[in-house]
Amino acid sequence: MNEWIPKRSIGAIPLNGLRTFDVVVRHMSLKKAAGELNVTPSAVSHRLRVLERVLGCRLIHRQGAELRLTENGRRLAPALAHGFEIIIEAVGNLQPE
Repeated sequence: MNEWIPKRSIGAIPLNGLRTFDVVVRHMSLKKAAGELNVTPSAVSHRLRVLERVLGCRLIHRQGAELRLTENGRRLAPALAHGFEIIIEAVGNLQPE
């Protein structure tokens, strides 16, 4: 973990922002990500800005409709994708009571 996010404050990182970033990376489009998340492109952009502010770094460069991952974004994306795959698998393995 990076020194600038102490373990005790990891709960301050918005899960919906991480999920939004993961979906944006898969589509590389705010509009397509918004469609998958059932929110507006403006809401997607807002979630990304909040996440970047909390993390203290840029994850995506926006140039009009074109999106490019920053170095930090390229580092974070595969870890998030893997983490969400694990969560989806774990939830899928739950048994009804």
